Amino acid sequence: MAGNRCVACGYAKLPQATAAAQVYQMLTVAVLVDKGTDVVEQASVSLVTPVAREFVEGLLVGSNLVTGQEHFLEELTMNYGGGAQRAVRQAYRDLCERYAEMKKTGSFGPVAIPAHE
Repeated sequence: MAGNRCVACGYAKLPQATAAAQVYQMLTVAVLVDKGTDVVEQASVSLVTPVAREFVEGLLVGSNLVTGQEHFLEELTMNYGGGAQRAVRQAYRDLCERYAEMKKTGSFGPVAIPAHE
């Protein structure tokens, strides 16, 4: 059982002129998050080039999805010049929104389905 951790994902459409768009239609940002601290423990990004993928994943690991959003976006803007930057920004925003919704509703796991009476 995952306990105090959950997986959250964000998605965005990739620009056609990027290498990632030749392999994937959508950019996916998936993270393993500590629910108590909102800090990303592991990250996976569907960028094709290892340098870009590792760079974005490195920015994500250790970041806080609740209080660290502006810092992440600033670092990305200042230090990532790839053609997929807008898609990464959008997928990150989607990730943060989905995570916030999970926290709000408490839906960090399977929804219990009541038995038929």
